[in-house]
Amino acid sequence: MALTSELIKQRAAELGADLCGIADIRHFGDCPPQRDPRQVLPDATYVIGFGFRVPRALYEQMARGKQYYNYTSLGVKYIDEEFVQMFLLRIAAMIENEGYDACVQRNTSNIRIQGDKTQNPELFDTYELKYAEAVAPGKPVPDIILDFPKAAQACGLGSISMKGNVLTPRFGPRVRFAFIITDAPLETDPPFEGNLCDGCGECVKACPGHAIREDGTVNTWNCSICYRGGFRGSPYMTDDVLRDVPDRDAILDGKKEFDAESARALYRQLDFLPYSINGYVGCLCGKACDTACYRHLERIGAISGRPDREGGCVPGEE
Repeated sequence: MALTSELIKQRAAELGADLCGIADIRHFGDCPPQRDPRQVLPDATYVIGFGFRVPRALYEQMARGKQYYNYTSLGVKYIDEEFVQMFLLRIAAMIENEGYDACVQRNTSNIRIQGDKTQNPELFDTYELKYAEAVAPGKPVPDIILDFPKAAQACGLGSISMKGNVLTPRFGPRVRFAFIITDAPLETDPPFEGNLCDGCGECVKACPGHAIREDGTVNTWNCSICYRGGFRGSPYMTDDVLRDVPDRDAILDGKKEFDAESARALYRQLDFLPYSINGYVGCLCGKACDTACYRHLERIGAISGRPDREGGCVPGEE
């Protein structure tokens, strides 16, 4: 059976993907070398994107103050570290069996390219590859890490919000992504047009740690403190926690500006829930920004949340 885009999308749906779209490699022409899929596979022709929903109820239980750890263990760790890995390997095998290359791209949550000083709040810590060196002059410094939001938009799966995450027409921001870079001859989907984010600022207002600025920029170190429960009203924040920290009130009110050093110094005092085996931390802010965003998109009719009624994976735009 000849390898086609339709066949890949059908198989992806059978294996559990909720979204699938295919981007022409030309849409990545403006990527810096350390983000460029052509540096991974020089003969690449297409990037295949896959989206995996995070169940709505995991967010709603956090919003109600009932459960927090299930989001971390099932909505983040399991999808990225177990389910997606097996999914990618099986789709890659399907492509390779037809004689083409398939470079799988999972979410490397705890690694940052050289020069990226941001933190991923989902993990105990994030590591910048600052000691890496290029193998030759003119070559990019490893590791090359695909720009997931840009790739998702190029594959037609969603648009990039004011704070940099991807919003999809079916699931809003509640999606995890993975990609395959390939030289297989496929039919493409158009890039996502327009923007689901209307700049309403609901995410800014919802963040209990005030980590999101009015212009959408995010202090990821403040976000990591808030994510761990370092804010006033946190379900595990008793009077004894941070009692001896001089600027405790400023921290709990989201008025302290954190950097890598000051945030890391505080992490061990915010060990309210156990880390997963992969180092993921409990989400005690409840992803309030994403919940506020999702509810706003529902109110204005920008997302449907409906499954594809005809079967098979579809691009993000219905």
